[in-house]
Parts: sequence; C-alpha cells; structure tokens
Amino acid sequence: MTPEEKERMMTPAPPVETPELSPSLRLSSLTRREENAVIELRRKHASARCSDALRTFSECSSQYTIGVLWKCKELKDIMNECLRRANSIEDMDRARTVFLYEKQKTLDNKKDEPRTLI
Repeated sequence: MTPEEKERMMTPAPPVETPELSPSLRLSSLTRREENAVIELRRKHASARCSDALRTFSECSSQYTIGVLWKCKELKDIMNECLRRANSIEDMDRARTVFLYEKQKTLDNKKDEPRTLI
C-alpha cells in the first residue's frame, strides 16, 4: 500500500452538517443518559466517516483467525488512526448540537399534541 493510499484511508470523510441552534439551547446541560446518547451518536458518525478503513480491516480480519494479529496489523493501525481523527472535540460538539436539535424538534412536535388528563 502506497503512502498516498494510507493517508487517504486515514483521513475521515467530511463531517455531517451541523444545524444552527439558538444561543440558549447551545448552553443547555444534558443528563447522563443524554450524554451517553451523544457519545453513541458521535461513534456512529465516526464509523460512517471511516467506513472505507473499517470495511478494509473487516475484510482482512474475516480471512484469518489467529493470524489477524500480524496479517492485518497495518490495516488495524490505519483504521484506528482514522477513528482517532474522526473523534475530536469538535466532533463531540457537533454530535451534541445534532442531538439538541433533534431533541428540540421532538419537543416542538409534542407541543402541538392535545393533552388528556385521564
């Protein structure tokens, strides 16, 4: 594998589009459960951005059992580097913004629903 191919596979795809939030919502705090949901969302975004590296390592590791330790070491390093680059603090902030935007959308939709007391 050439150094150019390695660098291409280590570079994650562009991040997801970040919606614009109101300033008051940007500063809101999250519960522990919501923070865990944000972390899971960031992981999904990172694996989507590094899909080429993940797929290549997965194909290599499916061919070997114990030999995967040394046969696929280079591909594992490439995959880990791509995931490391895709999991920056900016990506965590981006995932938090997406989560808050989705939460605000669902709250706005529920606001219009009629309530029953019984």
